[in-house]
Amino acid sequence: MYLVNPDDAGSQPGDRVISEVVEIDGPMARQMLELNPNNRPLRQARVQQYYDDMVSGRWQFNGEPIKFSSDGELLDGQHRLAAIARTSGMKFPILVVRNLSRETQVTMDQGAKRTPADQLTISGIRGHNTTMVAAALRVYIPWLEGNLFSDHTNVVSTTRIVEFATVYPEVVALAERFTSVASRLKCRPAVACAVLIRLTEVDEDAAAEFLRLWDSLVGLPAGSPILALRQRLDHLHTNRIRTNDRDQIGLVVWAWNLWRRGKTVSKLQRPKGGFTKDNFPEPR
Repeated sequence: MYLVNPDDAGSQPGDRVISEVVEIDGPMARQMLELNPNNRPLRQARVQQYYDDMVSGRWQFNGEPIKFSSDGELLDGQHRLAAIARTSGMKFPILVVRNLSRETQVTMDQGAKRTPADQLTISGIRGHNTTMVAAALRVYIPWLEGNLFSDHTNVVSTTRIVEFATVYPEVVALAERFTSVASRLKCRPAVACAVLIRLTEVDEDAAAEFLRLWDSLVGLPAGSPILALRQRLDHLHTNRIRTNDRDQIGLVVWAWNLWRRGKTVSKLQRPKGGFTKDNFPEPR
């Protein structure tokens, strides 16, 4: 297809923008990436998201083009091509637009990108805080799938979040239940929300009581694991000590398990050497 501005009487055939849908496989993607001298650095997390969607069958043709200049230089689409380049024996239909001016690159990727919360709403999954629900699912999904110690722990694509929310509406409903209180618990709200989902799945009544005590601290005796948890989180929060999601999950679940067993503890800290696959607590 040729796209020509009808008002441009001086257009020449070489000035025409050409678009076509091309079945791109790994070798072709690698060839296209060689035409990429001035593009921005690759964001490997974004490439991983695209790759996961592609190999799992979630990737869909949506009309977003890969763009080349009139001299063949790749202007836009390097992350999609890098993901395709990692695949084997697979082809993906991609709209390819050629003969653009190189100067147009500065105008690309300027639109407001849809957030996971936007996509949940578009997919008919509504609530009073879809932003928090989406963020909680981004924590919950890799934990549920045993990927907390993966190199790509936080690589959960928007497509994956929407797919999961559609298949498991009961998890979305649980997340919605905790979106308000999660911001009061001194750890990252999305982490608190994700943990509360898991604890509720283990024991709904006990999780409700654990949350009440964690939030209010009312009636907690010295030595309570919940009090020790809150003190630890207060210390991290007050002193602005950066703690990753995995460690925050580990601390909360550790306190939960101790509380469930009726144990006392003076303070709550990570195991010596930190959490590992072997010592990371599972909620009981």
